[in-house]
Amino acid sequence: MVSAISQFSSLKASHLLRSVQKFTILNTMDFLISLVDMYYMAHGYLCEQWGKVLSLFGNDDHLVFCAGTTLILVTSFMLVNSFFMYLDYTGKPAFMHRYKIRKDKNIPVEKSRFIRCCIVSFGNHFVTCLCVWLLYPVMKYTGMSASQELPHIWRVYLEYQACVIIDEIVFYYTHRLMHWPPFYKAMHKWHHEWVAPISIAAIYNHPVEHLVSHVAPLLSGPILVGCHLSLAWYWIFNFQVQACLHHSNYHLPFFSSPQFHDYHHYKFTECFGSGVFLDRFHKTDKDYQKSIQFKRNVPFYSLSPITELIPDSNRKKN
Repeated sequence: MVSAISQFSSLKASHLLRSVQKFTILNTMDFLISLVDMYYMAHGYLCEQWGKVLSLFGNDDHLVFCAGTTLILVTSFMLVNSFFMYLDYTGKPAFMHRYKIRKDKNIPVEKSRFIRCCIVSFGNHFVTCLCVWLLYPVMKYTGMSASQELPHIWRVYLEYQACVIIDEIVFYYTHRLMHWPPFYKAMHKWHHEWVAPISIAAIYNHPVEHLVSHVAPLLSGPILVGCHLSLAWYWIFNFQVQACLHHSNYHLPFFSSPQFHDYHHYKFTECFGSGVFLDRFHKTDKDYQKSIQFKRNVPFYSLSPITELIPDSNRKKN
């Protein structure tokens, strides 16, 4: 009698377990199906919004590629620089100085240097915009498209990572080329006039260097990958914002760190790339890895400046 009851309880427990497993599997499948449905709904919505963007340009492929990309270039460039130009020129608001990396430099910037920097940089920015119009046939040849059907997220991710790798390769080697003494003396020395850079100096370059070391890394990725124009716009916007932030000499909370490239301006002989992998591969960041700038090369989410969050222990000893 006891064994019968035990056997019955065991069968009941086994049946209950199978029911729970079946219920869990069905729930998981329902959840995954819901996620897929939500993804395709979101994708359809974004395609619809992209169609509205195309309609702003009269669905003219040439116009959306050239005028639209120029608009992205100008917007991203001015979004960051309009604030930092005021800050660098006036030295105000004063509370921002606590986030400055080298607090003894350019507060405010010498006016004649600032004006010359702006003239050169805006001239180079015009050249960048002109290149977009000239390269339209090349963009179309490599398969870039502005079609209303947007690429799916997995393709966007892979193509964006490809752009990051291409940028690192093109920028690292062209930048190192500019440090070859004949090219440095003739061209790159312009850019390194700013030992403690300012944001607008991101493209304070000799015009030839600007084409080789700024325009080429900026546009090579989207063109070689043949990505959708929407991804190219996102890439260009992010590229320019990061370039200006990383020349600002301000390490701000909630933003990416400028410490890596700022160290290059400080030492000249290390940190030639974008910080992805080639400096590590070529061992052109050995001293940087031992520096306080390396430790501080992180985003932070506090109103306290990074110098307080990660103090320089060597300075304290001295």
